[in-house]
Amino acid sequence: MSRPKEHSRPRRTKGVLGGRSDDVVRQVLDAGMVELARSGYAGFRMDEVAARAEVNRTTIYRRWPNRGALVAAVVDRLRTPLRRNPLPDTGELERDLVEAFARRWKYGRRVEARAWARLLDERYTPEVAAIVGDTVDARSAAWRHMVTRSIERGELPAGTDEQLLLDFIHAIADSRRAQPLDAVWLSVAVRTVLAGARAGTLVRARGKRTVARPRLGGAPRPG
Repeated sequence: MSRPKEHSRPRRTKGVLGGRSDDVVRQVLDAGMVELARSGYAGFRMDEVAARAEVNRTTIYRRWPNRGALVAAVVDRLRTPLRRNPLPDTGELERDLVEAFARRWKYGRRVEARAWARLLDERYTPEVAAIVGDTVDARSAAWRHMVTRSIERGELPAGTDEQLLLDFIHAIADSRRAQPLDAVWLSVAVRTVLAGARAGTLVRARGKRTVARPRLGGAPRPG
């Protein structure tokens, strides 16, 4: 891929000098996140990021030589709040799930969540899978572990399908994604799914194992 041509008149950078400046990095990553949320990986354009960040394209290419490198840097920033905010562990599954899904709901209104959602929609492509795979797997495992802990405590029958339980709550919660969070409704939804699980309706058939769908639990799908 040939190096992009310089503009005849460089864009202003709001007084920020030097492509290695921390301020320039923040501007570019902020702009990259917005572009990712807007266009996804396939439609991600470096020139759009440069225009939004108000820097020259050459400033971006010196640090991030291609789209994959810049998106990987944006994803690394997206990982930080996930690492700093582990999922709840109150000792009671219903409380854990209500809190976790409430967080996910609030996070889903943010540009970071829209960026995650676009990436997850494209995760079947090798380039995106290489960038987000480990994070998706780790977060999905953390969500399932909430349910596994409750099985070990005796809250749910042995053999309960953790992913299926989460998928039911995801589906119910997502049916109202466009509406403001109703904490009472969310609690009822979680309690209803758990009532069925306690009755054994989500116990795996012997010898069968459900294939987990990758989720980030809180970007609308991380969380």
